Formats: sequence, structure tokens, C-alpha cells
Amino acid sequence: MLYRIRNFFVIAVMLIVAYVLQYTVISRIDYIECAPNLLLVITVVYGYSRGKNAGMIIGFFAGLMADVFYCDVIGYNALILVAVGFFSAMWRRRFYSDTLMLPMVIIVLSDIGYNLIYYVTWYVMRSEFYFSYSLIHVIIPDILLTLVAGIALYKPILFLNTKLYMHYETEEN
Repeated sequence: MLYRIRNFFVIAVMLIVAYVLQYTVISRIDYIECAPNLLLVITVVYGYSRGKNAGMIIGFFAGLMADVFYCDVIGYNALILVAVGFFSAMWRRRFYSDTLMLPMVIIVLSDIGYNLIYYVTWYVMRSEFYFSYSLIHVIIPDILLTLVAGIALYKPILFLNTKLYMHYETEEN
């Protein structure tokens, strides 16, 4: 029981810090037009390392937090990040914590899907077709920044997650 409470607080703090960095600190830098999707990175890492339930729950709360404070529609980002958590968990059978290649491919594919869904629902549905501009100035830089953030954050998040899980195993025995 103590493991669940501790894990909840660690994940909550991690999501809050990622949200603050993503939407307030990094997005305010003048010379870049986008910010890395840190909430997506956390969702992918937990989905990939802990399975679909963890990935979908963390994706839901990360997306809901982004929706409440940033988006006009509640549940939009939550739905997308739930799908990202499920998608990243599909690769769990191939989980190897020592390699970065597969998690980074999942992060890139998830970010491409996230950006394309965002583009279609926010621009195409309003008959605003700025795909080339969005691709060059928003989508590709966002993917690259998210990939760099994923490379930087994957091992620390996985280490923290493993440490918390190891404490759980020792408490149960």
C-alpha cells in the first residue's frame, strides 16, 4: 500500500514538473515556436515499461491536466495520450531497458500521430490548410525536441520507476 501512495506522489510530481516545463518555461523561449511534449514522453516510458494500464492511466491524467489548463476542449489531449499509452504498451513484450532505440522510435511515432491528429482536428476541420507551414515550423521541430527530451529523460524516469518498483517487491516479501 505504501508503494502505491509513494508511486502516486512521484508520478504526480513528475507530471506537474513536466507540465510546467512544457507549457510555461520552454514554450516561452523566443527563438523556438514549439516545445517538446514531455507529457507524451512520460506516457510512453510508463506505457512501454509498465504496461497498458499504467500507460493509459498516466496518459489520461497527463492529457487531462493539459486540457484543463491549456486546451479549449476538456478530454482532447487526454484521449490522445490514452491512445499513446496503449500504443506504447503494445511493445512491452520487447521491453529491454538497456536499449534506447525502440523507445525512441515509439516516442517519434507517437509524436507524429499526436501532431497529425492535432493538425487534422484543429486546422483541417476549420478548413485551414497550412500543412507545409505546420510541418516545417511546428511538427518537425516538435518531433526533434521531443526526441531529444526522450533521450534525456528515458533513463532517469526508468531508473526512478525501477527503484520504486523494487521497494514494492521488498515490502511485499
